[in-house]
Amino acid sequence: MKGILDIEYAHLRERKRDLKYRVKRRTCEILKTIARYSPHPRFILDLGTAEGRMLETVQINHPSSLCVGVDYSLALLNYGAKKFPGLNLIRADIQNLNFLEGERFDVIIAAAVFEHLVRPQKMLSESYRLLQKNGILIITSPHPFWERIARCLGKIKGDHPSVMNSESIFGLCEKVGLSFIEKRGFMLTPSGVVGEEKLEGFLAQYGLDRYFPNQLIVVKK
Repeated sequence: MKGILDIEYAHLRERKRDLKYRVKRRTCEILKTIARYSPHPRFILDLGTAEGRMLETVQINHPSSLCVGVDYSLALLNYGAKKFPGLNLIRADIQNLNFLEGERFDVIIAAAVFEHLVRPQKMLSESYRLLQKNGILIITSPHPFWERIARCLGKIKGDHPSVMNSESIFGLCEKVGLSFIEKRGFMLTPSGVVGEEKLEGFLAQYGLDRYFPNQLIVVKK
């Protein structure tokens, strides 16, 4: 299976400034989206949770919610269980969540996951099945243009099999029955600069966020 990360990934996210910034910004955008569309979620599912770093912050911001993280890497999950005790972390394939039968979630998060999947529509179908009526799925994924630039510069090793623009991602969402809510770009730089979020907001007023390196797509059941 493509996209499986090892324990070194968790260690790098603790040491490297750019990786620390990326998870921080993705988490910030996820929290803003939850506040806008599902401010009081009872059940939250984080797909591809890795060691649970993002889920820990989500749980802190929503202490009354039941938060569950799913990942295929046992090493990352074991590390997360020690690093963030109290999180509900489960080892499973996010493309096949049959062990979740009667459970339904108000919010499902798929941050920096979509691009790693050979057949992301399987993950989308499972998300549709597991969402409450009017529940939301939040996806983040790199913009194809900037992905190619990063690969040419040697910033990315290997290929992500499913790097798509937001329109193509929504097209797949629509095929499984999910309805469009919002799409926007975020994170102008990989390591962050002073005033970046304000600059992003200014550029977004003119629709220029469509060219930002990262995409966020929100759909609902």
